[in-house]
Amino acid sequence: MLTTQKTLCVIRHNDNILPILDYMDQAQFLALSLSGGVILWVYRGMSMLIPAARIANLAATMESYDKLACPKARPPQYIFTTKDTIVLPELIADALLGEDK
Repeated sequence: MLTTQKTLCVIRHNDNILPILDYMDQAQFLALSLSGGVILWVYRGMSMLIPAARIANLAATMESYDKLACPKARPPQYIFTTKDTIVLPELIADALLGEDK
């Protein structure tokens, strides 16, 4: 049986915009992306999942901007919004978070 391990990062943030670099540095975020991990965002009692594909896309954007040598370029905002997430049903959120919800 083939098994893989995924990283689950739980972030509690009570705003509809999640500035990811406030919670982890760029190296940690890239490591989360490479491992195929996901972020579980708890926002005002709702549990939302940020999929691995969205994390990988933002990590690729970060790497591309770091390679850019143009001093006039403005850095993009490294944020997730509620539109980037999948709202989890209450039973699944309870199973993932337990009584920590």
